[in-house]
Amino acid sequence: MAMSPGHEHEMPLEMLRRRPSFALELLTLGGKTHMDGYSDARLESVELNERLPAEYMADSVVSAKGPDGERRFVIVEVQRSWDGRKVWSWAAYVGGLMGRHRCAVMLVVLCLNKTVAARYDQPILPPDSCMRLRPVVVGPDQLPFPRTAAEVLTSPEVAVLSAIAHSDDFEVVATVGTALADLPDERGPVYYDYLGGQLAEPIRARLEEIMSTVTPETDSALERLLRRREAIAAARAEARGEARGEARALVTVLESRGLAPNPAQRERIASCTDPDLLNTWLARAATATDLADVFGDD
Repeated sequence: MAMSPGHEHEMPLEMLRRRPSFALELLTLGGKTHMDGYSDARLESVELNERLPAEYMADSVVSAKGPDGERRFVIVEVQRSWDGRKVWSWAAYVGGLMGRHRCAVMLVVLCLNKTVAARYDQPILPPDSCMRLRPVVVGPDQLPFPRTAAEVLTSPEVAVLSAIAHSDDFEVVATVGTALADLPDERGPVYYDYLGGQLAEPIRARLEEIMSTVTPETDSALERLLRRREAIAAARAEARGEARGEARALVTVLESRGLAPNPAQRERIASCTDPDLLNTWLARAATATDLADVFGDD
């Protein structure tokens, strides 16, 4: 079953959240600028200090240091269809970021539909305007055709989008799908599920057949993905169990010292899934004279 339109829009943004430097790769693919010397890519808030309507909120904002050490900002928008109103939102957001940070702002528009990409690939220049905004559009024509596992593992995010954009080239789809099984983190199963959800049923069935193939030298790629998914789930369950134990211990120590937390603080403790933070609170609880000493600004 194909994924929902919302997932089609959100997964590229999740890719940016997982690896902000992906935004710099999109800029390079757009061919409008060279990102040599750029570093320290960081995910930034999509909101300005000024209160703006929701339509003026960008999908994703990343900042990076340029060759001169100064930060630039990259806005990334994911578009599945043409929306003439969006160009005005982008103009407002680019201008807002430039005014706030007094630096260069680059706008990337990601469109996996070739026709939609072509419509956005034009300057935003109303008659008699003193400003000219030209988005860096990344569509099927800008996305590569990965042919080796090494190419896929260099940038799994670019590779997955390429396989979706070029799904009529089954060699690309198969190369990307099988290489994801060797990605040494949780992105492998997550990106594989996303890829499979974007493929037409006959292509997805062919990919799953290849992914299920077992050779004398190795398990199938699908089995490797399933093992990684199971390992990730087990690690998360272990972390949740550890956090629950730390939370119970923290409440016990606080109550034994006459510092019983109020309902909001109990909820904060119970909902915390970071064992390190819970350990910090627990260490403070051993000597604190007030609950404010325990939680501080954390």
